[in-house]
Amino acid sequence: MKSAAIVAVGIIALALLALLCLPRHGPSSIASGPVTPANFHARVEHGMLILRGSLPNETSKVAVLQRAQELYGATVGFVVDELTVDPRVTPVAWADNLSHVLPVLGHMTERGSIMIDGHTIVVSGQVDGDRAKAAVLQAIAPLARTGLALEDRIMTGPSKPGRTLKPSPPIAPSPKTSVSVVASSTKAPFHEAPMQKMPSPVVALTPKASTLPASPHQAAPTSTDTSPASLQTKLNQILARSSIEFESKGTTMTHSSLATLDQLIAALRESPGTAIEIGGHTDKYGGSEYNIQLSRRRANAVRRHLSKHGLTNQFTTVGYGASQPVSDAENRASLKRNRRIELRVKGQSDL
Repeated sequence: MKSAAIVAVGIIALALLALLCLPRHGPSSIASGPVTPANFHARVEHGMLILRGSLPNETSKVAVLQRAQELYGATVGFVVDELTVDPRVTPVAWADNLSHVLPVLGHMTERGSIMIDGHTIVVSGQVDGDRAKAAVLQAIAPLARTGLALEDRIMTGPSKPGRTLKPSPPIAPSPKTSVSVVASSTKAPFHEAPMQKMPSPVVALTPKASTLPASPHQAAPTSTDTSPASLQTKLNQILARSSIEFESKGTTMTHSSLATLDQLIAALRESPGTAIEIGGHTDKYGGSEYNIQLSRRRANAVRRHLSKHGLTNQFTTVGYGASQPVSDAENRASLKRNRRIELRVKGQSDL
């Protein structure tokens, strides 16, 4: 009897010890892992070079900003710094090579863009011919060799009159170049001032007066307005392929939404005089008034982003809440489809 009691007490003690120790070791390995993928987006837009993304260290960011000023500071007018340094970002080999691929934007005659989502590098824009395209792909090769999959969206052909965005010929890199960089805070949000003034935060530049247009507005693309029906079709196609997403219960747009917004900006720029309604929608969970207010605030966030990038369309915003679901199913995919932003050309029905 005594032996059985001793064994029983031992088993109980071991069980208590396991309960005390397991919780301490279980979550620690999960919590210590990285939670944010590195990403990068460079785009020549409306007379500015805009840099966005999350990088793993300050060294990579400064190298990108210095190279951007060397290459494009003389003619673009502004280099807009929306890059952040996030300690949670996983170190990646391609981050150290970013400064070497920025010259490819100098080959673009229209809408040059480089986007990296952590697994893929997407290069888009238009070049004069096959030789220029080959030069771009050759310059991108070092990043592709770091493990990124290359997605080629480069078009060839002559650019339209008045639409050329090509800066002056790239300057060869020099280790002795001295550049004064005013880097933005890694946490503060970016607020862009009107284009006649220096936006903040930006890389401070001293362009040559002889090479710059009198005003950034004079360098803006000029084009004939797209028809309302054609524009509505284009907006629907963009939002059908990818959506604008927000942080849970908030109005902060996710990094994955930036590419979608860039496509919308390009489409809307073709029709600057068109009136656009930005509609916000939520799923059915939550109070009716709360959902209406949340959807309206998200629509306003999209309007601010579009206006910040120089669009002159007449924007109005509406918060529909959960009143216009596209699906009544209860699964996760259907609920995600209901949480959406829609852009509608005024006077146009769904196409």
